[in-house]
Amino acid sequence: MQFVDQVRVYVAAGRGGDGMVAWRREKYVPKGGPAGGDGGHGGDVIFVADSHLSTLLDLRYRQRLKAPAGRPGGGRDRNGRGGEDLIVRVPVGTVVIVESIGEVDASGAPKQDEEDGGMESVYVGDEVEETEEDFPTPLLSKVFDPIAPREARFAVGDVIADMTQDEQTVVVARGGQGGRGNIHFRSSTNRTPDRAEPGQVGECISVRLELRLLADVGIVGYPNVGKSTFISRVSRARPKIADYPFTTLVPQLGVVAVGEGRSMVIADIPGLIDGASEGKGLGSRFLRHLERTRVLLHVLAPDPTEGRDPLADLDALELELEHYGIGFEGRPRVVALNKRDLLSDPQGQALIEETRAALRARNIPLFVISAHTGEGIDKLLEAIWRRIEMTHRVKTPKTDPG
Repeated sequence: MQFVDQVRVYVAAGRGGDGMVAWRREKYVPKGGPAGGDGGHGGDVIFVADSHLSTLLDLRYRQRLKAPAGRPGGGRDRNGRGGEDLIVRVPVGTVVIVESIGEVDASGAPKQDEEDGGMESVYVGDEVEETEEDFPTPLLSKVFDPIAPREARFAVGDVIADMTQDEQTVVVARGGQGGRGNIHFRSSTNRTPDRAEPGQVGECISVRLELRLLADVGIVGYPNVGKSTFISRVSRARPKIADYPFTTLVPQLGVVAVGEGRSMVIADIPGLIDGASEGKGLGSRFLRHLERTRVLLHVLAPDPTEGRDPLADLDALELELEHYGIGFEGRPRVVALNKRDLLSDPQGQALIEETRAALRARNIPLFVISAHTGEGIDKLLEAIWRRIEMTHRVKTPKTDPG
């Protein structure tokens, strides 16, 4: 399945149905009076978080979402049927951000523009066909312009919802109220009111959906340092593994068991390069998936063919995280020096000791591992688990029972 973590959708709630101008016409009731019913409420557009979804792919092809309108009122004091709510399921971890407040036409539908002219409208079910018997033709009716929608609840740039819980719901666009029929306008001085209210236009906005993975640990590293091999070793995730850079093109999630009754979720994002936070390579697109992680795991590796130094790589990675600007500076770090099997000679041992001493000065632990053979991985996972527990204790302090 294709991984899509950002889409733009145009959302329009249903317009409320018009109130009806109608009269009571029965035998032996010469002055029956007004009998026009109210219009139905327009349908809402509701987003629901679904833990069974892992991508926004469906919404890439459903970029124009519109809930059904309410039915107009009928004669004989009958109110119109309300429009069904449009339920849109999105993955857990989706953030809904307002991009623009859309304009609507007279029917309450979002106006077409050059950018989204080809987008498809999606409705809930089919329109219910009403018979003439259900809504008889009134003696007098008028054509009304719809009432403007209620005052906007959001401004451009607002985060409507951060959907982090399964089945969490949010009303993104509210349907318009139905108009009142002429039965509501009868008074002692006006026994035959010939007016009714039009329905109200539903809210219409353009939103950007961003999927940000929920994980305990985020793996950060340059391409080809063994991140995919590591996550495939410790979990059931099966990312593509090859001896060339950028084999990982989309984030990978893996559930890691750490002893009995303990587990954690690890996210492997595509390899970063210098300038990733400015849009180079693949990093800027996927760095958002590190925002919710509790612990960052830096994976370093000696690479004689490239002439790179692990400490220089670590400094460069930290600089990219700093430039991204989300506040990674207070997050616990663990560093893994991978490819232990390439460091068995004296030169390799010297590199390990140099790296360990430099990280000790920064109060960052170093674990030398081999993702290929599994050497040192158990100790690394235990250290990561301890730091995850520490973050839980910090974020959920004990309360005083007194």
